[in-house]
Amino acid sequence: MVIKRKHIVIVVLTLCGIAVLAWAIGNYMAKRAKQEQYQQALAQRFDKAMTIAYPLFENYVLVMEDRADSIEALAKRSEETDSLSFNAAFGLLWEKYVQTQGARKGLVLLEEYEYFRISPLLKMLMDSGEKRQKETEAIQRITSAGDALVEPYLHARQDSLMSITKRARQFLSDGLEVLKPYRSENTNYRSWRDIR
Repeated sequence: MVIKRKHIVIVVLTLCGIAVLAWAIGNYMAKRAKQEQYQQALAQRFDKAMTIAYPLFENYVLVMEDRADSIEALAKRSEETDSLSFNAAFGLLWEKYVQTQGARKGLVLLEEYEYFRISPLLKMLMDSGEKRQKETEAIQRITSAGDALVEPYLHARQDSLMSITKRARQFLSDGLEVLKPYRSENTNYRSWRDIR
């Protein structure tokens, strides 16, 4: 009788262990399915928003690449003109540059991007989940490259300006390459404002 009772206890404990294990696995699978569904919803939201916002990123990258070209040209001219006081020479050339028609057009797009940066849309794009992590990092790279090129006169020497423009150019091209799948027929860089 004692041996039978031991077997019954072992069988009952084994069944309880299997039941707990089955419950734990089921609970894990349900949580995992919910997490996957949530990540998929974030990715779909990102895709929809990025398709509309892509023209802004594309135009911003073009303006920043043009700005990098201008900074390099002005730095070289400043070095040739007055190598002893590079900052003063570059500052004067930069003042003239920002008064040109091309620089003013670029400034309009820079202001548009700054407005975009404080919008809820950028926050939404940055909170895109695990499935769009690479795209989020591309947006961060593009933004940081633009920040480096906004006020080049703050950098003291030509070599530091050249390294900043080279690095910014790399960030811009890498970032845009990641975002290229979102390119569409839309070319209006202000269309991001219509996202609700």
